[in-house]
Amino acid sequence: MDHLLLPPASDLRERPVLAAIVANRHSITLGIIFTAHLLTAPLDEGRGALFGPMFLLVLYMAGFLLLGQRNALSVCILTAGSLALVGAVANFLGESPTLLCMTLVCSSVFDLLLIVFMLTWLFKQRKMPFDNIMAGIIVFMFMAALWTQLYALVCLATPGAVRGPEGGLGPHPAITLYYFSVATLTTAGFGDVVPVSDMARMLAAYEALIGQVYLVVFIALLMGRHFAPRAAAPGKEAPGAATPPVTGQRQP
Repeated sequence: MDHLLLPPASDLRERPVLAAIVANRHSITLGIIFTAHLLTAPLDEGRGALFGPMFLLVLYMAGFLLLGQRNALSVCILTAGSLALVGAVANFLGESPTLLCMTLVCSSVFDLLLIVFMLTWLFKQRKMPFDNIMAGIIVFMFMAALWTQLYALVCLATPGAVRGPEGGLGPHPAITLYYFSVATLTTAGFGDVVPVSDMARMLAAYEALIGQVYLVVFIALLMGRHFAPRAAAPGKEAPGAATPPVTGQRQP
């Protein structure tokens, strides 16, 4: 399966720049996501509250195109992301609770499929170099983004389901919900943003549980892939090791 944007491996030998991009594609994608988050903050004001998530989704899709492959799952991811992007643009032009709800649903599907895509690829790897570790961090951030969309849906269905320091979500609800999602996923629990409704509390409980399970599994995978190449292969002996005598043979 070929990458959507990256050339075949046979062409990389003649293109050192592209070879470097391929070798560090997850680090580049993580940089795109960090940039998207940092640039969303100043855009999340007034009508920019809709433009910020739209901009974030565009950069998410740019990062996925750098990682993506030509298969059925990648087509589903691009379809969900495109629908979410179209919905965000339409909602930017004319606010509608129904349209916003549909956009959040498409964004949730987009994030969920990305998590499945990345985890499937990650667990197939036999080694864990630095760039693959960055892929694990990307999955963690997509988990936080997924729960952010779910909290937003709950807040649309039940206003006040998540309460910030001043009683609401403040002037930047998208940033507040993402901050609450990351704090819950990492079990930091600062307490300045809290779930109020039963559904929000259930989501927070499961997010904290999944976050801890993922960290344990990812660290175990990282350690296993790191130390596995150092272990002696079956049937091979370490250099300098003495050969044990065979039973029944006379030793000189």
